[in-house]
Amino acid sequence: MTKLPENPDLLKLYRNGYSDKEISEMFGVTVQAVNLRLSALGIKRAPFRTSAKEILEAAWPSAETRRTEFVHLNRARDLYAFLRRQLGDTGLTKTQLAAAARFERLIRTKTAVLDLQPDAPDGPWVLIPRSPSDGCMVIRWPEGRGLPPGKLREALNLPAAHEN
Repeated sequence: MTKLPENPDLLKLYRNGYSDKEISEMFGVTVQAVNLRLSALGIKRAPFRTSAKEILEAAWPSAETRRTEFVHLNRARDLYAFLRRQLGDTGLTKTQLAAAARFERLIRTKTAVLDLQPDAPDGPWVLIPRSPSDGCMVIRWPEGRGLPPGKLREALNLPAAHEN
């Protein structure tokens, strides 16, 4: 068997959205070995929730934007459910799946993206018209902030529309 990478490299893979199974396959070790090492590093085992929160923190750091003051609002909860669904979370409840679908439908029908504007009169979660710089993303990514890599970045994309 191959050895797992050093802790910083392992954490980078985990934070880039790779599952324990995917990491284990990369290095020819068991899933349990990956899980054990990540647990020893203090990683809590709610990967989809953690990844969704990491995406939001990368876009709108709590200390700068007061984002955590607004997470109880419907658009924030719907965005969070959408991100978890996009990341592959199979543990979402029917209510959370409905919230994710509602968010996707809103973004599509309004041809908009969501932005956090804490001091906006209609805010803090504001729908703004989609611009070419938004690409397929469902949120307006703040200028000057690095996009998350890999699966975390992909989770921000509006899925291809299903034709009936």
